[in-house]
Amino acid sequence: MKKFFKWFGIGFLLFLALIACAAFLGKQQTENLAIQPVDLQKVPDGTYLGEYNGFRFTNIVEVTIKDHRIQQINVIKSQRVDLSQELADAVIEQQSPVVDVVSGATLDHNAFCKAVEIALNNANNEN
Repeated sequence: MKKFFKWFGIGFLLFLALIACAAFLGKQQTENLAIQPVDLQKVPDGTYLGEYNGFRFTNIVEVTIKDHRIQQINVIKSQRVDLSQELADAVIEQQSPVVDVVSGATLDHNAFCKAVEIALNNANNEN
């Protein structure tokens, strides 16, 4: 019986270590993201998909451009939908993926804004 508990304990600790590693995947990469402005005058009208893959910080957005302005951002995938909607509103207001960080949400902010930047750059690359 002692042998069972020993192996069970070892297995449980390995499981916890695996969970801890998964929780931190993408953290460093997402924390160090540089969000770049995009010249909207070069972005044609249309709806463009942007995806930032940062493991648990993955974000997918659709950005709609009309008359060289960001009209709408649909959040397709996000860990924090409420924060993503707040950021989408800020991006639309600023007309740029470069917006102020929401206090205490740097990683989610970076991942969302990078997805918007990627969508806008995808628009430039398609044409």
